[in-house]
Amino acid sequence: MPHPTAIGNVDGSGWSDIGWSPMNRMLRSTLVTCCIVFLTATVHARPYPGQTGMAAAADSASTAGTNPAGITRFKSRTMQVELLAFFSDNTWEGDIGNSGLGFKSDTTNTTILPTSYVVQPINDEWTFGFTILGMGFSEDFGDWPGKYIVETFDLIYLSAFPSLAYRVNDKLSVAASLALTYTKYEQERAVLNPLDPGFGEGSMKIDADGATVGFGLSALYQFTDRTRVGLIYRSELDPELEGGADFSGLGPNTEALLTGAGLIDADVDMSSRTPQSVIAGLYHEFDNGHAVTVDVIWSDFSKFKLSEKYINGTSISDSSVEYDDIFAFSVSYTWPVNERWMLGVGGFYAADMIEDENRTLALRLDSMWSLGVGFEWQWTDNRTLGASISYIGIGDAPVTSPTIPGLGAITGEYTSRDIIQMSIGVTFAKGGSG
Repeated sequence: MPHPTAIGNVDGSGWSDIGWSPMNRMLRSTLVTCCIVFLTATVHARPYPGQTGMAAAADSASTAGTNPAGITRFKSRTMQVELLAFFSDNTWEGDIGNSGLGFKSDTTNTTILPTSYVVQPINDEWTFGFTILGMGFSEDFGDWPGKYIVETFDLIYLSAFPSLAYRVNDKLSVAASLALTYTKYEQERAVLNPLDPGFGEGSMKIDADGATVGFGLSALYQFTDRTRVGLIYRSELDPELEGGADFSGLGPNTEALLTGAGLIDADVDMSSRTPQSVIAGLYHEFDNGHAVTVDVIWSDFSKFKLSEKYINGTSISDSSVEYDDIFAFSVSYTWPVNERWMLGVGGFYAADMIEDENRTLALRLDSMWSLGVGFEWQWTDNRTLGASISYIGIGDAPVTSPTIPGLGAITGEYTSRDIIQMSIGVTFAKGGSG
């Protein structure tokens, strides 16, 4: 599955911690729900809600973005377009230093993800797959104590994922993929004017962009027409973004100090590391046409780094946070209602990837779970409409920040954290799968 990179000090509740790891399929991540495709008069693709049916389903054009080895099952060109939306509503409550002052923050965010897939058979052995993904994230946290860490951010990326799959024999197929991603990141934070008491707060804006290349390897093995297993490997991504830092609203003494330190109009370099991951999965169809999928996910998240920032070659961020590897699994169950309708239910669970004492305000992740439903409707003989809706829950993510000058440490947690994931898509297909 394609994923953008994680860039910048961004609150995890804003769905900006998206990466090449399967976590990003959950937030993250990754983030493409398998939509629906009608393949032949007797073989239907199935609706896999949320983060299910990733490794071995191989029955819709979105296989080009999940397990490209599965695209060798298609006998003719198949195309799919999809809109994926996330709606989040979060309440975070905390305390500021030892002042006894409480703080409550309510935030909502909407993210729209357009995606398209193309599967094009070349001959009996070779098949080409292509996925293109565009995404934008933004968040305005307003006047909160963490504004000296992050106040607003905007993340935009464009990604392309070409794949080439080869049918080794009637049972085994393999594929290799590239992940070509361009990322643009902007962030604003408040800046104190400690040397100019008569001035209010200033601001600092970071604007950077860059491109990176990763790769993926995948395999699909069919024991029978009804049972298959899949295996996916996705490489680490380590992008380098270049840009600048601009300050505004500074008092004269503070500006002189920052100028002397070489921070005004400085060059900014940013990097973040998104870890390698492995997904293994099973698909099995029963005699009555019902089917089940199971996926198991491992991500080398202990190697993850949210961001490293350098101004004129000098580091300005601490990237020594210790993360744990991610272990997750998902399950789906689908069944035909009649000749034109297929229904499905599914869910996933991902263990916590960071201890409470290591969590930061910049990435307030915790354990996650999801439940969802989906449907597929055969619109015409070569056109299918599909949709799904899932609820995603994330733990309360208690956190204590480093001491902020003049305020002290910020401690707090989420008292509510609700995310709704919805998708709708249409598939155009001339033929079927083998």
